[in-house]
Amino acid sequence: MRLALLYLTLFGLSFAQESKPYPIDVERNGNVYHQIATPFWASEYPSPVININAHAKGFTTIEGYPSLRTKKDSKPCEVKNGLYHPWAKEPNSLIGFYTINPVKIDMRVGDKILYVSYAAEGYSHGIFSPSQSQEVTVEFLSTVFEDNPQIFKRINQSPALPNPEQWLYLQCTQGYNVFVQDSDLLMQQGIKKGQITGYGDISI
Repeated sequence: MRLALLYLTLFGLSFAQESKPYPIDVERNGNVYHQIATPFWASEYPSPVININAHAKGFTTIEGYPSLRTKKDSKPCEVKNGLYHPWAKEPNSLIGFYTINPVKIDMRVGDKILYVSYAAEGYSHGIFSPSQSQEVTVEFLSTVFEDNPQIFKRINQSPALPNPEQWLYLQCTQGYNVFVQDSDLLMQQGIKKGQITGYGDISI
């Protein structure tokens, strides 16, 4: 335990207080992938900005899914018009954002660092799983494992989706909630892209 914690300190890992990533199996095109769900959109400037008739008051009906685990049984969802993005300041129908990532690396140095997913600015998140105490979320340089092969060893790698997925979780006026992938939402009628105008700012 002491050895593992020493490595965490020496190589830039720190404890993070954000919501933990967690494993999730998703079905896409008839195949099941073992992925990681993270409750945010990654990168310093997350994209896209989704414009759901933000120029007009009222509501727009989109299509979503009861679960992001599989794209089945789509249903209509009426949501409030506006900009949908992690930096959006106006209240809308959004409940949360999710990113579906592959399990990048499962590593072991005495203890384990599990469910590694990229965050932003060269840093990743994962779950530090010591052998005899509670799991915690950690943050570390994304290259720490590759840069130190004499210390870290890959113990498992799962098949992954070709690309990460970003999802929105929305509250519908019909009284239920849906998930919708950002790329799917942008393809629906009347939905457009907004833009990032500066750090923390977005516009139509």
